[in-house]
Amino acid sequence: MLVVEDDELVREATVGNVVDLGHQVVEAADADAALQILNDDDAINVLFADVRLPGKDGPQLVREARQRRPTLKVILTSGGPAPEAPAGGMVWLGKPYKWDDLKRAFEQVRDRYR
Repeated sequence: MLVVEDDELVREATVGNVVDLGHQVVEAADADAALQILNDDDAINVLFADVRLPGKDGPQLVREARQRRPTLKVILTSGGPAPEAPAGGMVWLGKPYKWDDLKRAFEQVRDRYR
């Protein structure tokens, strides 16, 4: 799984929690680095991305990532308002979130892509 978050402290906390949920994690601080990682690592099947990233934003990252990998599972997160219906079956996780919220988001993304 790939975690994309520009805030280093938030990224470190998220990665730690995702590892605690049993996932192997690769991390990136921006969309360009994330896209390069997706090009290089075929094992990544879940993208966990902040909406507000420097350069390309999260939704733009998702569009480009899904052009490369149409079956990529996606969890988008932000401290801003939630969209009414995240596009393409994406799971939305509002910030700040608790461990149980993160766990539930992973369960939802798993269930939506079965």
